[in-house]
Amino acid sequence: MIDKLLEDAQHIQTMRKAFNVVKRRQRANIRRIPDLEGRKKRLRQTRENCVGNEVLLNQAIENLRQNGIRVCRVDSKEEAVALVIHEIVDSKLVVKSKSNLTKEIRLTEALETAGIEVIETDIGDRIIQLCGDVPSHPTGPASHLTKHDIAKILSAHFRKKVWPTAEAIVELIRDEIVAYVNGATIGITGANAIAADEGAVLLLHNEGNIIEVAMRPEKHIILAGIDKIYPNIEEALNMLKLQTFCATGSLATSFINIISSPSQTADIEKQLIKGVHGPTELCVILVDNHRSDIARSEYGDLLYCIGCGQCLLVCPAYGVYGSKFGIDSHLGGKD
Repeated sequence: MIDKLLEDAQHIQTMRKAFNVVKRRQRANIRRIPDLEGRKKRLRQTRENCVGNEVLLNQAIENLRQNGIRVCRVDSKEEAVALVIHEIVDSKLVVKSKSNLTKEIRLTEALETAGIEVIETDIGDRIIQLCGDVPSHPTGPASHLTKHDIAKILSAHFRKKVWPTAEAIVELIRDEIVAYVNGATIGITGANAIAADEGAVLLLHNEGNIIEVAMRPEKHIILAGIDKIYPNIEEALNMLKLQTFCATGSLATSFINIISSPSQTADIEKQLIKGVHGPTELCVILVDNHRSDIARSEYGDLLYCIGCGQCLLVCPAYGVYGSKFGIDSHLGGKD
């Protein structure tokens, strides 16, 4: 009992240290975004106009379909899980990227129950998957674990001594992930935003794993809540800039991928050929799971959240209780 309490206290201390790094980076970079408050107001207005907007949602669905992306809208998490299993067909291995929605619907657990091996490709999420712990931040799930904790987890997983250095840990996990990615034909990702005008999906990431997952040769399955709709790419990019700063303190992320159709070429006599590289099929699954009910209620502004985790960085209660304050996909005082 005492050992567990001491371990929990150490995890909280490690999490606070990681959060303080982000806050220091924010303080250092905030002067380089002189229009920060204006961007926030613009985002707030966009979210007010988009959340619960069925006309905009239907426009997004129509334009995604016109671009050659198959779109399915489901009401419940059970329907979403069943549809993913149906889309996977006979594959016994899928690779996926970080997604709060997939945590919300407990997709990984459901796929594993169905006999499908699921590999998380984000470094932090892979660590959490291996140890069975609860993530401590939406963009830094292993923020509460020290390098010594992680080395111990990996030593047990790989059955060999793993040195507790960030370089050794990242190299080892990366090599394992690459092997799984190369062996998979189906990839699953979330979506940071969907631009209605263009019928495009926007993906934000630092590690480069998401585009590798998205480029699996058979199928790319994208799961997104119906609250992820934005009117156009410009407004979505404004959100992504704010999400990056609030989540990491950085001014820009390593990658922003915009996907509006399967790959295509018209290099031979301008004849359009689809499926040059990457998946031959794109499937977007739009999940409601009570979002419509929330949007129509007095709590509609809960859906304005962009999932940056800034609230956790400054929450006094979370700084004391950590991930015990909330649930896997909705950390902090939002559940």
